[in-house]
Amino acid sequence: MREYCAAELRHRLQDKGFAKDTVEDVLRQLREAGYLSERRFAESFLRSRIRKGETPRVAAYRARQRGVDDDVLHEVLQETERVFDAEQACRDLLIRRDPQARRRQDARIWRRQVRFLRNKGFDTATILRVMNELPDNELRPDEGIHEDIGNS
Repeated sequence: MREYCAAELRHRLQDKGFAKDTVEDVLRQLREAGYLSERRFAESFLRSRIRKGETPRVAAYRARQRGVDDDVLHEVLQETERVFDAEQACRDLLIRRDPQARRRQDARIWRRQVRFLRNKGFDTATILRVMNELPDNELRPDEGIHEDIGNS
């Protein structure tokens, strides 16, 4: 089971042939009983989409397409963005998608990964910072390869 927003339920009930007045009455009763909450839906939806690798803005855009109330969505988006670490989320998604860092050997894969991350809502600066990071098992050019001549 999952949460629904009022617009989704309204659409589903109207598609089943219920009268508009009946649908609105049912939605009112569900709200009063605590079974229907735009805020709860928005929070749940954004969390779910962020787990799938989207940024809060892209997730909010998708929620808006489903008919979530703009005021509620704006509040939930602000709260979510306050705790969202875009760089870490981008890094985690890239590691899941390219664990062997094949993007380093093939420009075609590099472009595909950048496009994928852009479609998830990450900005170019964040993407480039994360894409240019070296994995822990790779040495930077100035680390570990020079012998200390003074101790020889």
